[in-house]
Amino acid sequence: MVKKYAMIIKLWYQVILFFLCFQHCYAGKINPDIIQDLSPITGYIVKIQSTDSCIVDLDNQDGITTGDLFSVITEKESLTHPVTENVIGKINEVKAFIRIKQIRKGYAFSQIIHPGKKTKIHPGDRVIRYDYIAARFLDYSGNGKHIYTSLLKQLPHFKWHAYKNPQNNFILNNQTSLPELHLINETKGLEIRDHHNRLIHYYPHNEIYISSVLPLNQYDNMPETMNKSIETTGKVDGLILAADFIKNDNQLLMASATSKQLAVYHIELNHINSVATKQIPMNYQPIYINWWRPTSISVPHLTITFWHDQDIESRVFTFDKQSIQTLAYGINFHIAAFDQNNDGNPETLLGQPMDRESFWDNRVYRLAYFDNALRLTRRFRSPYSFTVCSGAIGDLTGDAFLETIWVSGGVLRIYKGKTFLYKTYVGNTPNQNISYDIDPVAKKTLFRSAPIYPRPVIDDLNHDKQLELYAIHCERPLLSQLGLQSQALKTWVKCIQYQNQMFFSRRVSQIFNTNIQAFTIYNGNFIVLLGFQDRDTSNCFTKIVRWSF
Repeated sequence: MVKKYAMIIKLWYQVILFFLCFQHCYAGKINPDIIQDLSPITGYIVKIQSTDSCIVDLDNQDGITTGDLFSVITEKESLTHPVTENVIGKINEVKAFIRIKQIRKGYAFSQIIHPGKKTKIHPGDRVIRYDYIAARFLDYSGNGKHIYTSLLKQLPHFKWHAYKNPQNNFILNNQTSLPELHLINETKGLEIRDHHNRLIHYYPHNEIYISSVLPLNQYDNMPETMNKSIETTGKVDGLILAADFIKNDNQLLMASATSKQLAVYHIELNHINSVATKQIPMNYQPIYINWWRPTSISVPHLTITFWHDQDIESRVFTFDKQSIQTLAYGINFHIAAFDQNNDGNPETLLGQPMDRESFWDNRVYRLAYFDNALRLTRRFRSPYSFTVCSGAIGDLTGDAFLETIWVSGGVLRIYKGKTFLYKTYVGNTPNQNISYDIDPVAKKTLFRSAPIYPRPVIDDLNHDKQLELYAIHCERPLLSQLGLQSQALKTWVKCIQYQNQMFFSRRVSQIFNTNIQAFTIYNGNFIVLLGFQDRDTSNCFTKIVRWSF
């Protein structure tokens, strides 16, 4: 009997040790975003515009970005196995290279780079991203050889130069006319640049090894001044699916939507007061909600986008004298309001049509209410994959030009106009997932899933006259993915700052064992909505907590 129990204990010890080792090894894996950003993507040339420019059939949905390099391939010879006589591969020849200059929906404009003498390329020629492209890893930090080794194994399609640990006075002189990719590893992060020193991607060092099972102590570089005690402000019955905040008459108002009702609360430090409620029609699922104040003297308006009958419908309400009144309805746009001048009033209302392929269309419009209707005024310039529901607009770099920020696919992106500046992984764990049929009337069902992420918040908490960006980061533990642990999420607030002409991120809150539905910053306090849902019962509630900066 003693031997039996000893064997059982030993077996359990080996199982636990296996999972711990597996998690440790997985945590050391290179960030899959880096591999994805540099992996081959195949497309075709559809039009030759001039001797130095062409159009390819790729866009953001294929995963390309401005600055990506492609090889133009000619299939030279097929390889046939001498015994089985099966074709086992093809020998390709590179006759030119192209660089992505501008991306549109369905296609992209590209610059043709001729190796030596100009060679003719034709519509229908195949292009492959980073195939046969030379890659040079420059380790200025002196301790990044493990990164080079990981990239070498996972990106074998590159023509890799030998590992290089240059001295401080090293100057890269690229004498060849062929394009090269330079991976510059410094103490702050990994830069991906082309042979003309143009930045394509940047990854801070705390994100190079990020994954969905990254050990949480990797983010425990939070200053002691940030680790404040958390106090409960209030509690709301039901799971708040969407929420937004606004300062009104020196008060903080929260608009929230559950599956049953729309509500407005007055948030104070130690309690919350319900101010107004309005029932949500049956079978209308609130996706997101926003405050909108058209002018500084307007009463606060509310915009809310619903999912109903396999389509979106948005409505606009006014909030005045503790009542919520309908102003406009039947709007077939995703709508959300933005504070472009950082004065606390979200004055800019944007609308985005629904595209059944990607849920969000690439066209975005400014909206205004006049002649008793909500109307389009003009086109709003935005990056191709921008979504109004999880976006923010502000001047993070301090150059008096606004950046566009949004979260999609678990990645937060920052653009200036249509120029990429920065991206960081924030966890592919949205608050909601909208599942729908691309063509509801077709006989063949083809479903899509659209993730809905909470909006980031822009503020200057450290009073250095430089705005910071705050976003929610989620991680799903390994054991939960394997079905061996009921706890599904670990979430925290992440700060993205711009200093020394680059962005970097850090954790600025404790780690919560539940989902963060929404949050805001008010008078130096983080106000956070934590959602709690019992999987075995229908019981759910939302707790509002706060802590000071």
